[in-house]
Amino acid sequence: MNDQPKKRGRPPINREPLREAAPSLKMRAKPNWMDMDPTAQDTPDKFHIDPAKIPAGMVALWVTDSVLGKPMPQHRAGFEKTGWTPVHQDDFDGQFDGMFMPKGMDGEIKQEGTTLMMRPKELSDRAKAVDMRNAREQVQIKEQALRGGDLNTSLDSQHPSAINSNRINKSYERIAIPED
Repeated sequence: MNDQPKKRGRPPINREPLREAAPSLKMRAKPNWMDMDPTAQDTPDKFHIDPAKIPAGMVALWVTDSVLGKPMPQHRAGFEKTGWTPVHQDDFDGQFDGMFMPKGMDGEIKQEGTTLMMRPKELSDRAKAVDMRNAREQVQIKEQALRGGDLNTSLDSQHPSAINSNRINKSYERIAIPED
């Protein structure tokens, strides 16, 4: 008798080795797999730009160019006035060529109603500082109105009991702000 235990499961399937595409096959379009980048990764974020690919000292931004096919020239003009410049496929030695649009295509890099734009980091840092200053000023104006009794109410906002009871508590919490 056979003392070996029975193996469970399906027996292995003998498969033919995969055949390579025959060179005699003719296609109208050039096969895409010939120029494929083996290191390319599919990502759910179609607008992702590897920070290492952004030139040193520059900041990238996707700016809305159209909504449902309707051009938005005033919106885009606002960005162009503050230094944002559209990026073309052959800019920066062509490192974005083929990344978001077909390789070798002329014109600005566009994707789903947006245009890729860049400007020097120095301009972006200055704009952030101006935004922070404006936000602080808005808070200071409201604090001053509250402390000074300049409230828009029917009650006497100048009465000492009202001024003494108006309190402003501040707390600061660190929040993570993404850089890219």
